[in-house]
Amino acid sequence: MSTEHQSNPHGDAARGPDYTEILADDIEAVAPTLGEHHPKHEAPPGVDAPVSLSTIAKAMIFPVFFVVMFALCYISAFHNPTPHDMHLSIVGPQQQASAVAAGIEQGSPGSFDITATSDLGGALDGLASRDIQGVIELGSPMTVHIASGASATVAQVVQGVASPLAESMGTTVQTDDIAPLTDGDATGMGLFYFMIVCSIAGYLTVTVLAQLAPRMKMRRMLGILGVMSVALTLIAFGVASIFTGTFGATAAGLTVMLLVGVLYTFTIGLVAVVLNKILGQAAIMAVMTIAIFMNFPSAGGAIAPSMLPAAWEAVHSFWIGSGAVQAMQSVIYFGGNGLGQGLLILFGWLAVSAAALALVVWRARAKGSDAAGGTGAVVSGAHAPEREPVAVH
Repeated sequence: MSTEHQSNPHGDAARGPDYTEILADDIEAVAPTLGEHHPKHEAPPGVDAPVSLSTIAKAMIFPVFFVVMFALCYISAFHNPTPHDMHLSIVGPQQQASAVAAGIEQGSPGSFDITATSDLGGALDGLASRDIQGVIELGSPMTVHIASGASATVAQVVQGVASPLAESMGTTVQTDDIAPLTDGDATGMGLFYFMIVCSIAGYLTVTVLAQLAPRMKMRRMLGILGVMSVALTLIAFGVASIFTGTFGATAAGLTVMLLVGVLYTFTIGLVAVVLNKILGQAAIMAVMTIAIFMNFPSAGGAIAPSMLPAAWEAVHSFWIGSGAVQAMQSVIYFGGNGLGQGLLILFGWLAVSAAALALVVWRARAKGSDAAGGTGAVVSGAHAPEREPVAVH
């Protein structure tokens, strides 16, 4: 027998079971065998539902994008590493040094930008500050001053210039490496791969959080990103140090290098946060373009910027990964010389990303306030419908 539902002092939540029972009864009355038959658009258990070709085509956009961008960026950057306008200094008596410099430039037009000088100290200072890639000191024997910590490839190029020159002058060559690589990182690629791991750590943290809790409060997301930036940087270095050791760095140098790693990881994550807020699901392609496709070829870790194509060398001058590599190399191999340039790039990216995020959050809040105001106006100008009594059995 039906009776009118009386007012419940506990509110609507207490009436939930009644609505659930009514809904269940209605479904059973209308379609009592619905669970035993599959609609035409559903597949039976164990079989995937049909997927339209348009859906498949849209899904394949990402792998096509990945292949095109990877091939375009990496092959265009690395296909033919040759020096162009590489800065060298020839040190010796001014007339002799100038003649040698002119001969090298004529023999390899466009490859080298050579300064002839009699000031050995000034040339070595330029090498230590990374303004010069190599110094050839004329004499018997001839001395070639290099900095393999900046680039082992560039060091080989400079030695390759000095060897035939010394032979033509009837003398031998001795090498002075002012920033030598360590035995654990004989190729100089250890720091570069450490930077790669930090890149992945930053954007994967944000990607996972975006999937796990898309509406997570921004303050909490940034807090988690900060904690993970510290933790993952330390973990990455801990694993890498099994093979590379500490790169021969002092405790202070190693501390600064790790702080640079944390800053870089957090900044990559912050870039990912901003792009996720702006682009939504499409952010993955933008993030990978910034953090991988444009970042690694231009960083100067695999191939020195003076041996990259001109366009990539230009990107190197301001891209985020180059800032991290420059700062780490400066701390580990050059006693901090050149650290400021790398930090300037990193803090520039951090500042721009933070400003962009603040703007995105402000606009979202403004839209939310406008929407709330509009809803309030509608509700205040209308009467809510009265509840109908609900019949229960």
